Amino acid sequence: MAGYFYAPFNKKGNMKKIVKSRLLAVCGSKVLILKKVGKPLRYTLPGGVKKRKETDKQALIRETGEEIELQLTEEQVQFYMSHVNKTEAGIIIKNYYHAHFEPLKIKVLEKHKFQSALWLNWKKVIGFMDKSDRLAVKVYFKNLKTQNKNMSKNERTISSRIAM
Repeated sequence: MAGYFYAPFNKKGNMKKIVKSRLLAVCGSKVLILKKVGKPLRYTLPGGVKKRKETDKQALIRETGEEIELQLTEEQVQFYMSHVNKTEAGIIIKNYYHAHFEPLKIKVLEKHKFQSALWLNWKKVIGFMDKSDRLAVKVYFKNLKTQNKNMSKNERTISSRIAM
């Protein structure tokens, strides 16, 4: 293709920026994942690309509602972390939000993209996720383990004032 050149820049000369929001829904050691259609086996977290005039949370709520039968509210989800990846296509920012849910059966609405929505043990799914989703899940559960360990130590230690 002579004369064709792809540049990942917008009209102002800045690198294109794609902002995505992802839901890290957890229940104990289980995480809600979407099993992608086709082979090889791939999992992803619910969510998608932010539109121009919406907030990251609004994008998460809209995208999750389009992909699966789960209606979120802004109060249910809390910002957890962001992951920035610079690619040839531009800068991709993934904002992760977490929420706690009971592992109910959830219907997939975008059947052309996803085969099923599943609640699976986080350790069993991370090997089939993309790098940034895998990192978000690992960091979440590592931090949870650290918090639980610290809480257990504090619960076992009784201050001298209370012990009297």
